[in-house]
Amino acid sequence: MRGHKENYSYLCAALKGRAARFYKWEELCTLARGDFKSLESEFLEGRYRESYRSQILSTLTSPLRKIELSIMFEVTKRLRSAHSKAEGEPYDLMSVVLSRGDLHNFRVILRRFAGSHRIQTEEYLWHLYGNLPRKFYKNIWDSNNISAAREQIYLFDNPYGMILDKALMILQNTGNLIEAERELILNYINYHESIVSKYQNKNGALVREFLGRLVDLWNLNLWLRERANIVSKEEDLSYLPRGAWIDPEVLANAKVITEAVHSTPWRKAVRKGGFKSFQEFQWHLQSEFWTWQVSLFRKDPLGFEVPFGYIAKVLVEWSNLNIIAVGISFGSHPEKIIGRLIPIK
Repeated sequence: MRGHKENYSYLCAALKGRAARFYKWEELCTLARGDFKSLESEFLEGRYRESYRSQILSTLTSPLRKIELSIMFEVTKRLRSAHSKAEGEPYDLMSVVLSRGDLHNFRVILRRFAGSHRIQTEEYLWHLYGNLPRKFYKNIWDSNNISAAREQIYLFDNPYGMILDKALMILQNTGNLIEAERELILNYINYHESIVSKYQNKNGALVREFLGRLVDLWNLNLWLRERANIVSKEEDLSYLPRGAWIDPEVLANAKVITEAVHSTPWRKAVRKGGFKSFQEFQWHLQSEFWTWQVSLFRKDPLGFEVPFGYIAKVLVEWSNLNIIAVGISFGSHPEKIIGRLIPIK
């Protein structure tokens, strides 16, 4: 028994009915092997046509930017529509999972103010399916410095924005981006755990695992950064607590990554081995994270697995279509583009 108001039967049926909207793996590969003209034609007549046609008459001169924006608007519309169909428990749990859009945006803003070159020619393509609107991010993006950005957060007067403010304060005081990101992730997890704690059932447990895997991913990336000498151990940046699978103490003492991920789901990414760079290893970890989420879409037909997996499928398609569009635009070899896609077979 769930013990809370919920409408899983209706919500899951509605989202299952939308499964045909997603591109199949073979269709994505076909797009990747085509040219930019055929990609534009697909956007003009295919699944994203409504959002793409709204960009045709815009003042944008870049065909690539029009495609990127059409994907962003369509994804935002789909996820907001899905969320609006939920009630009670699934609504609250979807709110937590969709807040990953805010987390993504927060990290982009931290990197913007940590960099030495802050002049931006175009506004960032925000992930706008979370808690905060475009106006919030645009005002911060247009700020000249961290103090001005923090002032915008206070003027907006939304308690959720304080997650970003605390991280910006760390960046302002220390100049250390990784320390600021650690503060960001910690406060983000704390905020959402208080929501998920209301649901002591397998649906709540799934979202707690999602939050825990975010912690795992950050800790694993920190370990990799240390080994790649991107971060020195002398900076004494401790690993985050409350991960889903990775023990911070074991990770800190691990000489090789297999010691830390043994008997955990993350071993699937490590098992592929032969990584040529730190960035490639990061990609395999992130890909494994997405693969786990997408796989849940066809699990319990009346549980949170369906909306959770649906959200992941929408976001993975966004990532894959962007990779295809950018890759074709820059003349990348088709097989190289396909190799960068997140598998959805």
